[in-house]
Amino acid sequence: MKYIISMMTLLLVGSLSLTAQQKNTTTAAEKAFAIKFPKATVVKWIKEKKNEYEVEFTLNGKKGSANFSGTGEWLETEMGILANELPTIVVDGFTKQFQGATITEAFLVESSTGKKYYEIEYTIKSKKREVKIDGTGNLID
Repeated sequence: MKYIISMMTLLLVGSLSLTAQQKNTTTAAEKAFAIKFPKATVVKWIKEKKNEYEVEFTLNGKKGSANFSGTGEWLETEMGILANELPTIVVDGFTKQFQGATITEAFLVESSTGKKYYEIEYTIKSKKREVKIDGTGNLID
């Protein structure tokens, strides 16, 4: 009986320490998010890289995501926008490159480096695709 209790205790302690090691964010990232997006509702945190965390959230009825470093530095934000909110020049550039495609989702992407572009998810010939377009309507990698 002592053996069974010892084994159960060992399993419990092991699973608790494993859960603690798999935390999907840091306190600094959570605080930075709360300051940058005080009215957002967190959906979930995901560990992207060794020192990068992504939070999925909703803000003003729109979905978005933001990336933060483990020390709380804001890296990038993607905010969902309606297709009719895309600038005309972006829509024109998209339409020119992807004739017959239908936009299914659009996001405004802004980074801490000052980079700003649009990420457009679309369908063409029953296939889902994604493209990045800058503010002048040109495709980017």
